[in-house]
Amino acid sequence: MTETYGVQPGSLKEALSQSTCHLWENKGLRLQVTNSKVINEQSATERRYRCVISDGKYSIQGLIDARCNAYLEANGFARYSIITVKQYTVARTLKRIVLISDLSVDVPKTDRISSDLTSLDAYFDQNPDEDTATSVAGNQGNSSSNSPQPQAQQVQQQQQQQPQKPNQQTRGRGPERPVNPIESLSPYQNNWTIKGRISYKGEIRTWSNSRGEGKLFNVNFLDESDEIRATAFNDMADKFYNLLEEGKVYYVTKARIQQAKPKFSHLSHPYELSLDKDSEITECFDTSDVPKINFNFTKLSDIQNSEKDAILDVVGVIKNVNDVFQITAKSTGKPFNRRNITLVDDSNFAIDVGLWNATAVDFSIPSGSVIAVKGVKVQDFGGRSLSLTQAGSILSNPDIPEAYQLKGWYDNKGVNENFQSMKTESRTADPLANRKTIQESEEAELGMKEKPDYFSIKGTINYFKTDNFCYPACNNEVNVSSRGPTPCNRKVLQESDGAWRCERCNLTYPEPHYRYILNCSLMDHTGQIWATLFDNEARTLFKVSANELMQMKDQEDNDVHDFSRLIYSITMKEFNFRLRAKQESYNGNMRVRYNVVQINEVDFNAESLHLAKQLEAVL
Repeated sequence: MTETYGVQPGSLKEALSQSTCHLWENKGLRLQVTNSKVINEQSATERRYRCVISDGKYSIQGLIDARCNAYLEANGFARYSIITVKQYTVARTLKRIVLISDLSVDVPKTDRISSDLTSLDAYFDQNPDEDTATSVAGNQGNSSSNSPQPQAQQVQQQQQQQPQKPNQQTRGRGPERPVNPIESLSPYQNNWTIKGRISYKGEIRTWSNSRGEGKLFNVNFLDESDEIRATAFNDMADKFYNLLEEGKVYYVTKARIQQAKPKFSHLSHPYELSLDKDSEITECFDTSDVPKINFNFTKLSDIQNSEKDAILDVVGVIKNVNDVFQITAKSTGKPFNRRNITLVDDSNFAIDVGLWNATAVDFSIPSGSVIAVKGVKVQDFGGRSLSLTQAGSILSNPDIPEAYQLKGWYDNKGVNENFQSMKTESRTADPLANRKTIQESEEAELGMKEKPDYFSIKGTINYFKTDNFCYPACNNEVNVSSRGPTPCNRKVLQESDGAWRCERCNLTYPEPHYRYILNCSLMDHTGQIWATLFDNEARTLFKVSANELMQMKDQEDNDVHDFSRLIYSITMKEFNFRLRAKQESYNGNMRVRYNVVQINEVDFNAESLHLAKQLEAVL
């Protein structure tokens, strides 16, 4: 269950409803900030924080008094902070907004409490009897000097004095058309409308399988509260593709809301939209309140603690731009263009970001520039690195506070800094480097920390689990990876007619493609551990593919004993193993899991030199 940190669902609606607001007089409202941004950044006197606040059930826009800025920045105010609103008023113009003059930051950063939120604007539009007055004083506390009531009246008067565009209605905007924040969308809503900017538009893609063929394209809609993915298939792809343009703002309603598929989208929203024949999309020309792009930046130093395959946004200075090179997909032989760039920031860390295909070839931003990168995947191959996803984007010298701060830091100090790399030893590292015995690795508690540990042992495989050393896999090429088309590798299931079916790709095969996942017991003179070898490492060990070894095993019944001979030839033979150790939960218990990431034959010349150095050190 998600921790609520004392946030009471429904408290925001109670505090702002006419019939129940008296219950919250002189009480603080404990809420979560679901989004925030700085407005009027260039003005020291008018700079303030605009935010979306939520009680876990309802949400509304908020504007924090500029006098609170120093306190907010000193106490880690950010998206998903838990705050207590102590003094506020409500201003009602075309939208309701809570004007906050006093608050406390109780928990600087935590997880999102709830994604199933209802907009209080939409709720009060549908329930006008419960609505607050045009400008209602909320919890004023005991201090009249901090009362924001005059400010609320001023905001209201200024907006009332603004001339209305004569063609507002025909251009898709009007006070009688309530809009729901994107973060509030869920399958339990029937009547809703969002107003969002297209932050990403993909190309039309086609597919063909046993069930037929078709096409689709994806777009992401963004507002101040969140971002959501939408997909149009077949005829709807033709209908909406030319209508929708990246960067423009649209009203969207009557699309089907369904559970998001994390494998196909890096967005945090738990749901996504499917555009069908009933969906209505109209362009909106009043775009001032819709952000152009929404970032949730992670410091480079914090990427070490991020999960592998996590999707992040980063901002940094380009330290180095490498040349384009080609890699070839093992399964198809198809070449892909790649370019690595190195980013640094004021946490004094450096990390490589991989760009692909046209993005890699066309990249022309020079070193020393600040870039904001949205949608990069964390990779853990030879240390931490990042890879730009298909839906990712790069913004050069963005007009955001983080970019100005980084540019000033880099020009004055960072250009001469030595940065800490996130690379570790490669898989072809010296097999004698960081060698330990099994007992030494356990005494050093390797694998017991948040990050995995890598070390080497010289040992033997004293036992194989040969009953289940591989699995039947799907070898279809899929495009969901940021690394271009890759084999699906999902497990396939055998059907009653003998064919093998992949549920992910919706394809059937007469024969499966086997991949290794081999569990074995490793031992040296000090102890024993269980370790797993995956496909590449097991191929190195057996020198045959999983398909070939499976055929050998099947022939055992015909008095052909190649399988047994191969297993026997490897059992109790000494190898150098490079291991990855990481603590994981298994049946409610924490234990260290060991994976073999490199395996080498013992080089006796190198071993002799290594032993001589050890003896020399102690004599």
